[in-house]
Amino acid sequence: MSFDWNLDNPLAYSLVTKFEFDAAFTYGDMRPGNEDKVKRELIRGFASLSFPETIPQVKWWAFRIVVQKDGNRAFDIENVPKLIIDSFCRKQILEDGSSHLKLALYQDDTIDFVRLMQVAGTRIADQSKTTVTVYGFVG
Repeated sequence: MSFDWNLDNPLAYSLVTKFEFDAAFTYGDMRPGNEDKVKRELIRGFASLSFPETIPQVKWWAFRIVVQKDGNRAFDIENVPKLIIDSFCRKQILEDGSSHLKLALYQDDTIDFVRLMQVAGTRIADQSKTTVTVYGFVG
């Protein structure tokens, strides 16, 4: 199977939402107040501020995630997408007891629903920031 990797191609992808938050984190930190559920809810809160009323009919979902990380502590960028992808999963939203049901784009976080992730990152001197863009494949 072949598909267009260019998320900016409007013939293949529909832009659903774009949002950012002043943090950069990965999954798996279970210190009190830093649990994955807390992070997913923070992501949902920011996503809900710019979430569209109408979701386009799409074949599957794609994400572009850009992380700017401050400091010099180890930061595993491959662990960033998990929390973001799970934040839009109906199964995870229900399990978390979240009130953000309108953010449920897909039933599960499997390859049947989410097929493309672009993740990039860099170190910065000031405040960490994560920018998330969600696309639907229409092409």
